[in-house]
Amino acid sequence: MRGPESDDELERLLSQEAPNAKGKTWVALIAEALLRQARKGDVRAIAEPANRIEGNPLQAVDLGGDLSAELLEGLAEGRKRVAEWRARECAALRSSHPCRS
Repeated sequence: MRGPESDDELERLLSQEAPNAKGKTWVALIAEALLRQARKGDVRAIAEPANRIEGNPLQAVDLGGDLSAELLEGLAEGRKRVAEWRARECAALRSSHPCRS
């Protein structure tokens, strides 16, 4: 289960005192274990505290080509198709209207 309720429950449980931990909470024990792994050179354990505190680093994404030119071409094509559709609809309405010949 995921969501605000499960997040709240997990936070509540992690803030409880862990058994046989000399008054330390579960979150303190987990953080200490993570730091021990980082001290041994575990790269993921080194990165995890920074990611939690500062957020994951942004990643560059190469979309290839000139996106703005492609977008403008797509918009122009869409406008052309709408104009053609309107012209057809107006022509159909004019031809079916009883007062017009």
